[in-house]
Formats: sequence, C-alpha cells, structure tokens
Amino acid sequence: MTVYLDAIWLLNFGFDFLLLKMTAFILKRQVATWRMVIGAFLGSIIVVLMFTPLQNIVTHVAVKLMFSVCMILISFGFHRLRTFMENLLVFYITTFAVGGGMFATHYFLRVDHQFANDTIQTLTTGLGDPVSWLFVIVGFPLLLHLTKKQFNTVETRKYRYDQLATITINLEKDVIVLSGLVDSGNQLQDPITKTPVMIVEVERLREIIPEEIVHAMRSIENTQGWPTFSDDTKWVERIRIIPYRAVGKETTLMLALKPDKAIILHDNKQYETTKFLIGLTKTELSSEGDYACILHPKMLQSGTVTEHVS
Repeated sequence: MTVYLDAIWLLNFGFDFLLLKMTAFILKRQVATWRMVIGAFLGSIIVVLMFTPLQNIVTHVAVKLMFSVCMILISFGFHRLRTFMENLLVFYITTFAVGGGMFATHYFLRVDHQFANDTIQTLTTGLGDPVSWLFVIVGFPLLLHLTKKQFNTVETRKYRYDQLATITINLEKDVIVLSGLVDSGNQLQDPITKTPVMIVEVERLREIIPEEIVHAMRSIENTQGWPTFSDDTKWVERIRIIPYRAVGKETTLMLALKPDKAIILHDNKQYETTKFLIGLTKTELSSEGDYACILHPKMLQSGTVTEHVS
C-alpha cells in the first residue's frame, strides 16, 4: 500500500490546529491565529519524523511531552507557570476527549473488522482513515460550534444562579415561597411613592389571590383602565396600577399588589423588607423554570439584614 505522507501530515496538522483552537476557546484566551498555525505545524512534524530513523525517539513519551510543551509555548506564550500549566492541562484533556470521540466514532461506524480494514486499505490508498478525515473536516468544526454554544449557555445559567434568591412573601394570612432573580435591569417602581416593584408570574400566586384579581389584571391589559371590583372586596386597598414600558413596546399598565412583608435569602444573607409591590404578569419569566419572579435590587438595598447564613 502506498502511503501519502503529505496527506497524513495535513490531516494531523488540521487536527492539532483545531485542538489548539478549542483549548483557546475553553480558556477564553485571546490568541493570534498565526501563533496557533505555527504551533500546529510543530506538532504535526512528529508524524513526519515517525517515517524516519528517528521513529524510536519521537515515539517516546518524554519527546511527545516536549512537543506538546513547545506547541503550547508557541501558541499561548509564557506569562506565568500557573497559566502555562492550565493551558497544557486543558490541551491534553481536549485531546483525550476528542481522540476518544474519534475512536468511538470509528468503531461505531464500522460493520465488520475485516471489512473495515479492507475498506481503509482499498479506498484511502494511503491517505489515512476516512473517518479521521470526516471528523476533522466536518465533525470537529461542528463539535467546536456546539461546544461554544453549550459553554455560553452554561455561563449564562451560572450567572443567573449566582443572582438567584429565595423569597418568602406574606400576603394577608397566606405565605408563599418563590425562587427569584435579582436583576439590576429591573428599575420598575411606583411613579408616585417610588416603591420598587418585583414582577411575579400570576400563575404562581393562584393559591393565595382570588380569581377576581386575575380578572382585574386581564382587564387592565386589555382596556388600559382601572378595573371594577365588587363593593365587599378587601383587595382594593392593596391594588396599585403601575405604568411601565418594555423594550420595543409602548407604555402600558400593570396591576400590582401591596404585600405585608418579604424575607429574601440571597448571597448567604437574609433580608426583610416591607417596602415593595408585586407586579403581576402572565408571561413565563424563565423558560427553564429557574425562577418565577424578578426582584428589584432596591428590595435588598433597603431591606434589613436579619441573619447571616453560612
């Protein structure tokens, strides 16, 4: 069988470059492309040397480690030992993970051992395993794209989890516990009293508010006017109408309720506040169900710290 060394080298060069690219992304390193090209070129030289009398030397573990160290130094430079070790470790983890994926893909796609060997020998004509080429050309870029997307999603959710709080609301004689997001972007407040407004999914309050309030909320959204209530309702004194404007929408009205108090557990501290309103919305605030309300930051700023939770 004829072995086309230039094709095998090109395959490994592309593989090394993509490994360095993924390492830079995972660690969020700003690396010039030309540095990674040179690093990948150096790493791919070991394949060429394996077809020379130096084969026994370049296949030694210490020599392979030396090549990896040089690839990292060329691609990322050296700033301090900790950063260098982090770059090298993530590079190896990425290499093992992707290599394992290729190994699994190869054995998943082949039907029979002898058939696979015959196919590789007759179809590649010394150009390398077609599964490897397919992985580098199609699979690896796709994996890089999915990895970026997944990392961004995880980081966004991590940020949200750092801003989550547990809030216990007292309204009349009822108590309800909700998971809320402390959002600095929520600046909604009563224009007259400047009372901060937290936004709550109305469905989460169905247990403690009457159906009359839900109808009133819908009436305000539809007519943009003050709703009507029965004469004997006790909720009128708790109701506020808050004007607000969402991004890309005109100013509209929101029905809000004045609760008795709230206890907020956030960042290992327990806050107690009475100066806030509950704005009702029928919109689902979190598609993942991480939280059911959005807290106003002033609820923490004006709240009293009652306990430090370790």
